[in-house]
Amino acid sequence: MIKLRKDEIHLRPLEPEDLSLLLAWENDPAFWSASQQRMPHSQYLLKQYLKQAGESPYQSGQLRLVICKDDESIGLVDCFDFDADHLRGGIGILIGKQSESGKGYAQKALKLFIDYLFQSFNLRQVYAGIALNNEASIALFEKVGFKKYGERKQWYRQGDSFVDECLFQLLKEDL
Repeated sequence: MIKLRKDEIHLRPLEPEDLSLLLAWENDPAFWSASQQRMPHSQYLLKQYLKQAGESPYQSGQLRLVICKDDESIGLVDCFDFDADHLRGGIGILIGKQSESGKGYAQKALKLFIDYLFQSFNLRQVYAGIALNNEASIALFEKVGFKKYGERKQWYRQGDSFVDECLFQLLKEDL
């Protein structure tokens, strides 16, 4: 059985009651540079998303879970571009509750989620693209075992400048 708990951190599926969290976190411009989002999401759009959130990643191509500390929702972790044929997916994480950032919860949640993806969906690799100036995310992914395998020059526009993207990958065999 897959255990989605590590110490005080556990992962759970999205629920309709999470609409207010999604609205707050998805529409906070402070998070947009990491996700490359350019505009807020409507309540209608996020309600539609929540209706489909329970679908299998084989159907939807993605899986998003809520990160909880004890019983409080503090963030999100997701697998996108889920590819059942090539057994891989992109991965992202957000600690939306700022008071819980920098306490190691993202590392625990990311490890739990990766183990879950590798065990339950038999993925053989996960990957992430991270802006070169996002030093906290780069450090997090490296702590979990991701290796940098390349970069894309001037990939993200941030304001009036462009930032390189670092490409990271974690193979199941490297755990």
